[in-house]
Amino acid sequence: MGDVNSSSESAGWRGRFGASKTGTLLANTGFRRLYFARIVNRVGDKLYSIASMWLVYQLTGSTFYTGLAGFLSRLPVVFGFLFGPIVDRSRISRLLVLVAAAQAVVVLSVPLVASVHTPSVTLVLAVVGVLALLERINAPAEKAALPRLVDDELLPRANSLDSATHQTIGAVAQALSGALIALLGAVALFALDAATFAVGAFFFALLSVPTTEKTGTSPSAAEYVADIREGFDLIRNSVVGHMVIAASLVSAFTGASTAVLPAFADSLGGAETYGLLIAAMTVGLLVGSLVASRFETVPFGRFVVVGFLVAAVGKLGVVSVDWLPAALLCYGIATVPIGIYNVLVSATIQTGVPNDLLARVSSTIGSLVAAIGPLGYLVGGFLGDAYGSATVIGLSAVGYCLLVGYWLVVPSLRAFPPVTDIESDSFGV
Repeated sequence: MGDVNSSSESAGWRGRFGASKTGTLLANTGFRRLYFARIVNRVGDKLYSIASMWLVYQLTGSTFYTGLAGFLSRLPVVFGFLFGPIVDRSRISRLLVLVAAAQAVVVLSVPLVASVHTPSVTLVLAVVGVLALLERINAPAEKAALPRLVDDELLPRANSLDSATHQTIGAVAQALSGALIALLGAVALFALDAATFAVGAFFFALLSVPTTEKTGTSPSAAEYVADIREGFDLIRNSVVGHMVIAASLVSAFTGASTAVLPAFADSLGGAETYGLLIAAMTVGLLVGSLVASRFETVPFGRFVVVGFLVAAVGKLGVVSVDWLPAALLCYGIATVPIGIYNVLVSATIQTGVPNDLLARVSSTIGSLVAAIGPLGYLVGGFLGDAYGSATVIGLSAVGYCLLVGYWLVVPSLRAFPPVTDIESDSFGV
Protein backbone atom coordinates (compact mmCIF):
# COMPACT_ATOMS: atom_id res chain seq x y z
CA MET A 1 0.00 0.00 0.00
CA GLY A 2 2.85 2.32 0.83
CA ASP A 3 4.31 1.85 -2.68
CA VAL A 4 0.91 2.42 -4.27
CA ASN A 5 0.34 5.61 -2.31
CA SER A 6 3.84 6.81 -3.12
CA SER A 7 3.29 6.09 -6.80
CA SER A 8 -0.07 7.88 -6.75
CA GLU A 9 1.44 10.90 -5.01
CA SER A 10 4.28 10.96 -7.55
CA ALA A 11 1.85 10.75 -10.45
CA GLY A 12 -0.27 13.47 -8.89
CA TRP A 13 2.74 15.73 -8.45
CA ARG A 14 3.78 15.19 -12.07
CA GLY A 15 0.26 15.92 -13.21
CA ARG A 16 0.07 19.15 -11.25
CA PHE A 17 3.50 20.23 -12.51
CA GLY A 18 2.54 19.44 -16.09
CA ALA A 19 -0.62 21.50 -15.74
CA SER A 20 1.27 24.46 -14.23
CA LYS A 21 2.60 27.36 -16.27
CA THR A 22 6.16 26.22 -15.65
CA GLY A 23 5.36 22.68 -16.72
CA THR A 24 3.69 23.97 -19.89
CA LEU A 25 6.74 26.07 -20.71
CA LEU A 26 9.22 23.25 -20.20
CA ALA A 27 7.07 20.97 -22.35
CA ASN A 28 7.54 23.49 -25.18
CA THR A 29 10.52 22.17 -27.17
CA GLY A 30 11.39 25.55 -28.66
CA PHE A 31 11.38 27.33 -25.31
CA ARG A 32 13.31 24.50 -23.69
CA ARG A 33 16.13 24.70 -26.24
CA LEU A 34 16.35 28.48 -26.02
CA TYR A 35 16.28 28.21 -22.22
CA PHE A 36 19.16 25.71 -22.07
CA ALA A 37 21.27 27.65 -24.57
CA ARG A 38 20.91 30.80 -22.50
CA ILE A 39 21.75 28.90 -19.29
CA VAL A 40 25.04 27.62 -20.69
CA ASN A 41 26.05 31.01 -22.05
CA ARG A 42 25.28 32.71 -18.75
CA VAL A 43 27.51 30.39 -16.75
CA GLY A 44 30.49 31.57 -18.76
CA ASP A 45 29.32 35.18 -18.88
CA LYS A 46 29.09 35.48 -15.10
CA LEU A 47 32.59 34.15 -14.64
CA TYR A 48 33.93 36.26 -17.51
CA SER A 49 32.35 39.48 -16.25
CA ILE A 50 34.19 39.12 -12.96
CA ALA A 51 37.42 37.88 -14.53
CA SER A 52 37.64 40.76 -17.01
CA MET A 53 37.17 43.49 -14.41
CA TRP A 54 39.57 41.81 -12.00
CA LEU A 55 42.19 41.18 -14.70
CA VAL A 56 42.05 44.84 -15.77
CA TYR A 57 42.44 45.95 -12.15
CA GLN A 58 45.24 43.43 -11.63
CA LEU A 59 47.13 44.68 -14.71
CA THR A 60 46.76 48.39 -13.89
CA GLY A 61 45.84 48.82 -10.20
CA SER A 62 43.58 51.73 -11.22
CA THR A 63 39.82 52.24 -10.88
CA PHE A 64 40.04 54.48 -13.96
CA TYR A 65 40.83 51.44 -16.10
CA THR A 66 38.12 49.32 -14.50
CA GLY A 67 35.77 52.22 -15.23
CA LEU A 68 37.04 52.28 -18.81
CA ALA A 69 36.41 48.52 -19.10
CA GLY A 70 32.85 49.05 -17.89
CA PHE A 71 32.46 51.94 -20.34
CA LEU A 72 33.63 49.80 -23.26
CA SER A 73 31.33 46.97 -22.21
CA ARG A 74 28.35 49.35 -22.43
CA LEU A 75 29.36 51.67 -25.28
CA PRO A 76 28.36 49.29 -28.13
CA VAL A 77 24.83 49.30 -26.74
CA VAL A 78 24.56 52.88 -28.00
CA PHE A 79 24.73 51.53 -31.55
CA GLY A 80 22.42 48.60 -30.91
CA PHE A 81 19.53 50.27 -32.76
CA LEU A 82 21.47 49.77 -35.99
CA PHE A 83 21.19 45.98 -35.60
CA GLY A 84 17.48 45.84 -34.75
CA PRO A 85 16.19 45.92 -38.36
CA ILE A 86 18.71 43.24 -39.32
CA VAL A 87 17.60 40.97 -36.48
CA ASP A 88 13.91 41.46 -37.30
CA ARG A 89 14.54 40.29 -40.87
CA SER A 90 16.97 37.48 -40.04
CA ARG A 91 16.42 33.79 -39.42
CA ILE A 92 16.96 34.09 -35.70
CA SER A 93 18.13 30.52 -35.06
CA ARG A 94 20.94 30.81 -37.61
CA LEU A 95 21.89 34.28 -36.37
CA LEU A 96 22.19 33.08 -32.76
CA VAL A 97 24.53 30.25 -33.81
CA LEU A 98 26.82 32.56 -35.79
CA VAL A 99 27.04 35.12 -32.99
CA ALA A 100 27.78 32.49 -30.32
CA ALA A 101 30.56 31.02 -32.46
CA ALA A 102 32.08 34.47 -33.00
CA GLN A 103 31.95 35.18 -29.26
CA ALA A 104 33.81 31.93 -28.54
CA VAL A 105 36.64 32.87 -30.93
CA VAL A 106 37.00 36.40 -29.55
CA VAL A 107 37.09 35.47 -25.87
CA LEU A 108 39.55 32.64 -26.55
CA SER A 109 42.12 35.17 -27.73
CA VAL A 110 43.03 36.14 -24.16
CA PRO A 111 44.10 32.66 -22.94
CA LEU A 112 45.87 32.04 -26.27
CA VAL A 113 47.97 35.19 -25.87
CA ALA A 114 48.49 34.43 -22.17
CA SER A 115 50.00 31.07 -23.08
CA VAL A 116 52.86 32.99 -24.72
CA HIS A 117 53.23 36.08 -22.52
CA THR A 118 51.28 38.30 -20.14
CA PRO A 119 48.26 39.79 -21.95
CA SER A 120 48.19 43.56 -22.23
CA VAL A 121 45.38 45.63 -20.80
CA THR A 122 44.77 46.86 -24.37
CA LEU A 123 43.94 43.32 -25.50
CA VAL A 124 41.58 42.75 -22.57
CA LEU A 125 39.80 46.05 -23.20
CA ALA A 126 39.50 45.21 -26.91
CA VAL A 127 37.95 41.82 -26.10
CA VAL A 128 35.52 43.48 -23.70
CA GLY A 129 34.43 45.90 -26.42
CA VAL A 130 34.07 43.34 -29.21
CA LEU A 131 32.11 40.93 -27.03
CA ALA A 132 29.80 43.76 -26.02
CA LEU A 133 29.25 44.59 -29.70
CA LEU A 134 28.35 40.98 -30.52
CA GLU A 135 25.98 40.97 -27.57
CA ARG A 136 24.08 43.83 -29.25
CA ILE A 137 23.08 41.32 -31.92
CA ASN A 138 22.51 38.40 -29.58
CA ALA A 139 20.34 40.16 -26.96
CA PRO A 140 17.57 41.49 -29.27
CA ALA A 141 17.58 38.19 -31.16
CA GLU A 142 16.90 36.25 -27.94
CA LYS A 143 14.22 38.76 -26.91
CA ALA A 144 12.55 38.52 -30.31
CA ALA A 145 12.65 34.71 -30.22
CA LEU A 146 10.85 34.29 -26.90
CA PRO A 147 7.39 35.69 -27.80
CA ARG A 148 7.46 33.73 -31.06
CA LEU A 149 7.91 30.52 -29.06
CA VAL A 150 5.63 31.28 -26.07
CA ASP A 151 1.99 32.39 -25.79
CA ASP A 152 1.38 35.92 -24.45
CA GLU A 153 -0.20 34.73 -21.21
CA LEU A 154 2.92 32.70 -20.42
CA LEU A 155 5.45 35.48 -21.09
CA PRO A 156 5.65 36.76 -17.47
CA ARG A 157 6.27 33.22 -16.21
CA ALA A 158 8.77 32.54 -19.02
CA ASN A 159 10.73 35.69 -18.16
CA SER A 160 10.53 34.89 -14.45
CA LEU A 161 11.76 31.32 -14.96
CA ASP A 162 14.53 32.44 -17.29
CA SER A 163 15.66 35.23 -14.98
CA ALA A 164 15.43 33.07 -11.83
CA THR A 165 17.55 30.35 -13.44
CA HIS A 166 19.98 32.98 -14.66
CA GLN A 167 20.39 34.39 -11.17
CA THR A 168 20.59 30.96 -9.50
CA ILE A 169 23.41 29.82 -11.75
CA GLY A 170 25.00 33.24 -11.58
CA ALA A 171 24.93 33.22 -7.78
CA VAL A 172 26.77 29.90 -7.68
CA ALA A 173 29.26 30.91 -10.38
CA GLN A 174 29.97 34.29 -8.85
CA ALA A 175 30.22 32.95 -5.31
CA LEU A 176 32.97 30.64 -6.58
CA SER A 177 34.55 33.20 -8.90
CA GLY A 178 36.85 34.76 -6.34
CA ALA A 179 38.19 31.36 -5.30
CA LEU A 180 38.55 30.30 -8.94
CA ILE A 181 40.51 33.44 -9.79
CA ALA A 182 42.74 32.92 -6.76
CA LEU A 183 43.26 29.24 -7.63
CA LEU A 184 43.43 29.25 -11.44
CA GLY A 185 43.88 32.89 -12.37
CA ALA A 186 41.51 35.22 -14.20
CA VAL A 187 42.70 34.06 -17.64
CA ALA A 188 41.37 30.53 -17.05
CA LEU A 189 37.87 31.92 -16.75
CA PHE A 190 38.16 33.37 -20.26
CA ALA A 191 38.88 29.85 -21.57
CA LEU A 192 35.83 28.51 -19.73
CA ASP A 193 33.66 31.24 -21.24
CA ALA A 194 34.81 30.25 -24.74
CA ALA A 195 33.71 26.67 -24.07
CA THR A 196 30.26 27.78 -22.88
CA PHE A 197 29.74 29.86 -26.03
CA ALA A 198 30.53 26.77 -28.12
CA VAL A 199 28.00 24.67 -26.19
CA GLY A 200 25.45 27.47 -26.47
CA ALA A 201 25.91 27.53 -30.25
CA PHE A 202 25.07 23.80 -30.32
CA PHE A 203 21.75 24.34 -28.53
CA PHE A 204 20.91 27.33 -30.73
CA ALA A 205 21.52 25.11 -33.77
CA LEU A 206 18.69 22.84 -32.58
CA LEU A 207 16.29 25.78 -32.28
CA SER A 208 13.56 26.57 -34.81
CA VAL A 209 12.08 30.05 -34.35
CA PRO A 210 8.88 30.89 -36.27
CA THR A 211 9.37 33.51 -38.98
CA THR A 212 7.52 36.75 -39.71
CA GLU A 213 6.53 38.19 -43.07
CA LYS A 214 9.84 40.12 -43.23
CA THR A 215 12.09 37.17 -42.40
CA GLY A 216 14.71 36.57 -45.05
CA THR A 217 14.09 39.83 -46.87
CA SER A 218 16.85 42.34 -47.58
CA PRO A 219 15.85 45.95 -46.97
CA SER A 220 16.82 48.74 -49.31
CA ALA A 221 18.63 51.72 -47.80
CA ALA A 222 15.33 53.57 -47.57
CA GLU A 223 13.58 50.60 -45.97
CA TYR A 224 16.43 50.18 -43.50
CA VAL A 225 16.16 53.80 -42.40
CA ALA A 226 12.37 53.46 -42.22
CA ASP A 227 12.72 50.36 -40.04
CA ILE A 228 14.99 52.22 -37.63
CA ARG A 229 12.64 55.21 -37.56
CA GLU A 230 9.67 52.93 -36.83
CA GLY A 231 11.36 51.63 -33.69
CA PHE A 232 12.13 55.15 -32.49
CA ASP A 233 8.58 56.31 -33.29
CA LEU A 234 7.01 53.61 -31.13
CA ILE A 235 9.20 54.57 -28.17
CA ARG A 236 8.65 58.30 -28.63
CA ASN A 237 4.87 58.02 -29.01
CA SER A 238 4.17 55.64 -26.12
CA VAL A 239 4.83 55.30 -22.39
CA VAL A 240 7.89 53.25 -23.32
CA GLY A 241 9.76 56.52 -23.94
CA HIS A 242 9.28 57.61 -20.33
CA MET A 243 10.43 54.18 -19.15
CA VAL A 244 13.62 54.62 -21.16
CA ILE A 245 14.39 57.98 -19.54
CA ALA A 246 13.84 56.53 -16.08
CA ALA A 247 16.03 53.52 -16.81
CA SER A 248 18.82 55.80 -18.08
CA LEU A 249 19.00 57.57 -14.73
CA VAL A 250 19.46 54.41 -12.72
CA SER A 251 21.83 52.93 -15.32
CA ALA A 252 24.30 55.80 -14.97
CA PHE A 253 24.48 55.57 -11.18
CA THR A 254 24.60 51.77 -11.18
CA GLY A 255 27.46 51.89 -13.68
CA ALA A 256 29.39 54.28 -11.44
CA SER A 257 29.17 51.92 -8.46
CA THR A 258 30.06 48.86 -10.56
CA ALA A 259 33.19 50.58 -11.86
CA VAL A 260 34.62 50.96 -8.35
CA LEU A 261 33.46 47.62 -6.97
CA PRO A 262 36.82 45.83 -7.50
CA ALA A 263 38.60 48.57 -5.54
CA PHE A 264 35.93 48.52 -2.82
CA ALA A 265 36.26 44.75 -2.53
CA ASP A 266 40.05 45.00 -2.50
CA SER A 267 39.85 47.34 0.48
CA LEU A 268 37.78 44.74 2.32
CA GLY A 269 39.75 41.62 1.46
CA GLY A 270 40.52 40.94 -2.21
CA ALA A 271 39.25 38.73 -5.03
CA GLU A 272 37.24 36.50 -2.67
CA THR A 273 35.39 39.54 -1.30
CA TYR A 274 34.72 40.77 -4.84
CA GLY A 275 33.18 37.42 -5.69
CA LEU A 276 31.04 37.51 -2.53
CA LEU A 277 29.76 41.03 -3.32
CA ILE A 278 28.83 40.01 -6.84
CA ALA A 279 27.23 36.84 -5.49
CA ALA A 280 25.20 38.87 -2.97
CA MET A 281 23.95 41.03 -5.81
CA THR A 282 23.09 37.95 -7.85
CA VAL A 283 21.23 36.32 -4.97
CA GLY A 284 19.19 39.51 -4.58
CA LEU A 285 18.34 39.45 -8.28
CA LEU A 286 17.45 35.78 -7.96
CA VAL A 287 15.05 36.41 -5.09
CA GLY A 288 13.47 39.22 -7.09
CA SER A 289 13.09 36.97 -10.12
CA LEU A 290 11.51 34.19 -8.08
CA VAL A 291 8.89 36.45 -6.50
CA ALA A 292 8.28 38.61 -9.60
CA SER A 293 5.17 36.65 -10.61
CA ARG A 294 3.53 37.69 -7.32
CA PHE A 295 3.73 41.31 -8.47
CA GLU A 296 2.06 40.77 -11.86
CA THR A 297 -1.24 42.09 -10.50
CA VAL A 298 0.26 45.01 -8.54
CA PRO A 299 0.13 48.43 -10.27
CA PHE A 300 3.57 48.73 -11.80
CA GLY A 301 3.94 52.42 -10.95
CA ARG A 302 3.31 51.75 -7.27
CA PHE A 303 5.83 48.90 -7.22
CA VAL A 304 8.60 51.02 -8.77
CA VAL A 305 8.19 53.83 -6.23
CA VAL A 306 8.28 51.56 -3.18
CA GLY A 307 10.75 49.04 -4.58
CA PHE A 308 13.46 51.50 -5.57
CA LEU A 309 13.24 53.38 -2.29
CA VAL A 310 14.09 50.05 -0.65
CA ALA A 311 16.96 49.64 -3.13
CA ALA A 312 18.32 53.10 -2.25
CA VAL A 313 18.31 52.33 1.46
CA GLY A 314 20.10 49.04 0.80
CA LYS A 315 22.83 50.71 -1.25
CA LEU A 316 23.48 53.25 1.49
CA GLY A 317 23.70 50.38 3.99
CA VAL A 318 26.53 48.76 2.02
CA VAL A 319 28.93 51.58 2.81
CA SER A 320 27.51 52.46 6.24
CA VAL A 321 28.25 49.19 8.03
CA ASP A 322 31.67 47.93 9.10
CA TRP A 323 30.82 44.21 9.15
CA LEU A 324 31.21 42.35 5.85
CA PRO A 325 28.21 39.99 6.31
CA ALA A 326 25.98 43.02 6.96
CA ALA A 327 27.34 44.78 3.87
CA LEU A 328 26.66 41.67 1.79
CA LEU A 329 23.09 41.51 3.13
CA CYS A 330 22.47 45.18 2.30
CA TYR A 331 23.89 44.69 -1.21
CA GLY A 332 21.59 41.74 -1.77
CA ILE A 333 18.52 43.60 -0.48
CA ALA A 334 19.28 46.53 -2.78
CA THR A 335 19.03 44.28 -5.84
CA VAL A 336 15.79 42.42 -5.01
CA PRO A 337 13.55 45.18 -6.45
CA ILE A 338 15.76 45.30 -9.55
CA GLY A 339 15.23 41.57 -10.10
CA ILE A 340 11.46 42.03 -9.94
CA TYR A 341 11.62 45.11 -12.16
CA ASN A 342 13.66 43.37 -14.87
CA VAL A 343 11.20 40.49 -15.18
CA LEU A 344 8.11 42.68 -15.27
CA VAL A 345 9.58 45.16 -17.76
CA SER A 346 10.61 42.35 -20.12
CA ALA A 347 7.10 40.87 -20.03
CA THR A 348 5.56 44.32 -20.53
CA ILE A 349 7.64 45.11 -23.61
CA GLN A 350 7.27 41.65 -25.13
CA THR A 351 3.49 41.77 -24.72
CA GLY A 352 2.85 45.40 -25.66
CA VAL A 353 5.18 45.65 -28.69
CA PRO A 354 4.24 43.90 -31.98
CA ASN A 355 6.45 40.88 -32.73
CA ASP A 356 7.76 42.27 -36.03
CA LEU A 357 9.00 45.38 -34.18
CA LEU A 358 10.32 43.73 -31.04
CA ALA A 359 14.00 43.41 -31.98
CA ARG A 360 14.09 47.01 -33.22
CA VAL A 361 12.37 48.35 -30.13
CA SER A 362 14.50 46.25 -27.74
CA SER A 363 17.76 47.27 -29.37
CA THR A 364 16.68 50.92 -29.60
CA ILE A 365 15.76 50.96 -25.90
CA GLY A 366 19.19 49.54 -25.12
CA SER A 367 20.84 52.19 -27.29
CA LEU A 368 18.98 55.06 -25.66
CA VAL A 369 19.75 53.84 -22.14
CA ALA A 370 23.37 53.21 -23.10
CA ALA A 371 23.77 56.75 -24.36
CA ILE A 372 23.92 57.78 -20.68
CA GLY A 373 24.79 54.56 -18.84
CA PRO A 374 28.43 54.19 -20.00
CA LEU A 375 29.21 57.70 -18.78
CA GLY A 376 28.47 56.42 -15.28
CA TYR A 377 31.39 54.01 -15.56
CA LEU A 378 33.81 56.72 -16.64
CA VAL A 379 32.63 59.21 -14.02
CA GLY A 380 32.57 56.49 -11.35
CA GLY A 381 36.12 55.42 -12.16
CA PHE A 382 37.35 59.03 -12.02
CA LEU A 383 35.53 59.77 -8.76
CA GLY A 384 36.75 56.49 -7.28
CA ASP A 385 40.40 57.53 -7.73
CA ALA A 386 39.64 61.03 -6.43
CA TYR A 387 37.26 60.41 -3.49
CA GLY A 388 37.25 56.67 -2.80
CA SER A 389 35.11 53.75 -3.91
CA ALA A 390 32.78 53.83 -0.88
CA THR A 391 31.69 57.39 -1.71
CA VAL A 392 30.79 56.42 -5.27
CA ILE A 393 28.77 53.38 -4.16
CA GLY A 394 26.87 55.55 -1.70
CA LEU A 395 26.09 58.06 -4.45
CA SER A 396 24.47 55.30 -6.55
CA ALA A 397 21.53 55.46 -4.14
CA VAL A 398 20.86 58.91 -5.60
CA GLY A 399 20.14 57.26 -8.94
CA TYR A 400 17.40 55.14 -7.42
CA CYS A 401 15.85 58.20 -5.75
CA LEU A 402 15.88 60.08 -9.07
CA LEU A 403 14.13 57.10 -10.66
CA VAL A 404 11.44 57.20 -7.98
CA GLY A 405 11.02 60.94 -8.46
CA TYR A 406 10.60 60.59 -12.20
CA TRP A 407 7.96 57.86 -11.88
CA LEU A 408 6.06 60.08 -9.43
CA VAL A 409 5.97 63.22 -11.58
CA VAL A 410 5.08 61.57 -14.91
CA PRO A 411 1.32 60.74 -14.88
CA SER A 412 1.53 57.82 -17.34
CA LEU A 413 4.24 56.18 -15.22
CA ARG A 414 2.62 56.90 -11.88
CA ALA A 415 -0.64 55.33 -13.12
CA PHE A 416 1.07 52.45 -14.97
CA PRO A 417 -1.23 49.40 -14.64
CA PRO A 418 -0.34 45.86 -13.56
CA VAL A 419 1.56 43.81 -16.12
CA THR A 420 -1.40 41.45 -16.49
CA ASP A 421 -3.50 44.38 -17.76
CA ILE A 422 -1.16 45.16 -20.67
CA GLU A 423 -2.90 44.24 -23.92
CA SER A 424 -1.16 42.55 -26.85
CA ASP A 425 0.45 45.08 -29.24
CA SER A 426 -0.90 47.97 -27.12
CA PHE A 427 2.33 49.96 -27.64
CA GLY A 428 2.11 49.78 -31.42
CA VAL A 429 1.84 52.99 -33.45
